[in-house]
Amino acid sequence: MKNILINIGLLFASLIFFFGGAEIFLRVTGLQTTKPNPPRIYQQSEHPDISYELIPNLEKEKAYRGTVSTNDLGFRISKSARPVEFRETERSGEPQPKPQAPTIAVFGDSITFGYGVNDDQTLTAQMSSLLPNTNILNTAVPGYNLEQETGVLRQKVEKLDPDLIVLVFYFNDLEGEVGILATDGTLRSQNWDPTQRDCSPIEHGILGYLPGKCWLDEHSAFYKAFKKVIDLRAGKERKAVQQAESTEKPEEDKVTEEQLVRYTQQLNGFISHVPASTPKLFVIWPDQYLHEPTRPRLKQIAEERGFQVLDLYEIFSNEVETLSWDTVHPSPAALEEAAEVIVEAIRQLF
Repeated sequence: MKNILINIGLLFASLIFFFGGAEIFLRVTGLQTTKPNPPRIYQQSEHPDISYELIPNLEKEKAYRGTVSTNDLGFRISKSARPVEFRETERSGEPQPKPQAPTIAVFGDSITFGYGVNDDQTLTAQMSSLLPNTNILNTAVPGYNLEQETGVLRQKVEKLDPDLIVLVFYFNDLEGEVGILATDGTLRSQNWDPTQRDCSPIEHGILGYLPGKCWLDEHSAFYKAFKKVIDLRAGKERKAVQQAESTEKPEEDKVTEEQLVRYTQQLNGFISHVPASTPKLFVIWPDQYLHEPTRPRLKQIAEERGFQVLDLYEIFSNEVETLSWDTVHPSPAALEEAAEVIVEAIRQLF
């Protein structure tokens, strides 16, 4: 009995030493924090229709495991990007600055922004390398929807009189909700309640029965890091199932008529700020579903409003390669392949 008690004591001591050491290591190295640690790249926009924006003139700021640099308009730039030189142009009867080289304004959300990749690996950086004598403006910001993109077009881009507009569509754009920037720098949904406990512990498997889950989720760096691993694994498994189910039943789609009507109205607002003579490219970026019933309708909606449509499902199907630690955002290789296809479409429009 004495030996059993000693072994049990040694077991518990070893567990405490292991978990305690891991906790200290994660905290000291900063690999995992216990409090929200959002990237310091956002600021509140003075324009309510934009809500939040990137801070101008950032230089290789660390964010989402990559580096983020911005110009004086708050647009993300690649480290090799040259400064944009402007000339005067007439619009609405008043002189306006216009880039001297042909300018392409690219709109989108976190995928177009380049979540998880460095400045020189984003979609627009890849496009710039293929179109070296063209100004490529990456106006995208994580979490943006078409309403915010319209705000950016109206407040920042319209006066530059771009020669071509590229609108990158992702299916969560149909949700239509404008996000907000909380006081701690994190991006939140509009219905976020700051008085509620910010707790999202592991609820599945044996860990779902662990007592004090919320306390651990709020105070333990090791628990948070472990939760990320578990969530990533579960997310990848869930995505693979969704891809397979969509392939087996491509006629099924969760997009609603209400979502399409709302997006059509938002698209009308967007193009109202683009001259009819300006070429426009509408890029459909794939997610895990095939959206067979929706994509032809989406293409028709865009084409009726003067867009040339590029459906990247024809390149990737619903299997775009994503980051190793993410189930949504594309890898640098996928961004490079997409940039080549988009640039080819742009050359046909110019």
